[in-house]
Amino acid sequence: MPGPAFATGDSVSLHPIAEEDYEFLQYGHNHADVRRPLGSTTIRSRADIAELVEDEEYRFLVCVDERSGPTEDAEGDPEPVGVVALPWVFEESKSAFLMYWIAPEYQRNGYVTEATELLLDYVFRECGFHKVAAYVHETNDASAAVLESMGFVREGTLRREVFSDGEWLDQYRYAVLADEWLH
Repeated sequence: MPGPAFATGDSVSLHPIAEEDYEFLQYGHNHADVRRPLGSTTIRSRADIAELVEDEEYRFLVCVDERSGPTEDAEGDPEPVGVVALPWVFEESKSAFLMYWIAPEYQRNGYVTEATELLLDYVFRECGFHKVAAYVHETNDASAAVLESMGFVREGTLRREVFSDGEWLDQYRYAVLADEWLH
């Protein structure tokens, strides 16, 4: 069961990741529909997950909020559906790289957009970040659309940057500045 919510939106809430969440994280990181868009070829063990989330203050479990009804579990607790994070933070430049994923069975419900908006509001308003960037594989139209819908600007292309499903793919870099987000 996820701990108390850090931030709450209309349909999702963000929760700090706890050890009892590792099984869900392992499921997501090892699922081909999540792993491939993240550019990962590594099979993650529970110990790998523990190491991955250790000492990261900007990594949150995305849960369907208790008020959303049909997806809550038997006890009425928030149901984990994914992760939103800033796994690479550069304190000197007050910038970071964004990463998110939603388990395949929960995709296309707007959860990643709402969760990312909650995270960006926090880091720009409360933490004073200047810029948040994200990388997207050229074949991941859904993720590019999510970023563009939130005001991220495509800054460039890394040619043949990532190997996925037997081919080299371009990777697009997107970013949003604090003053663009807070306008």
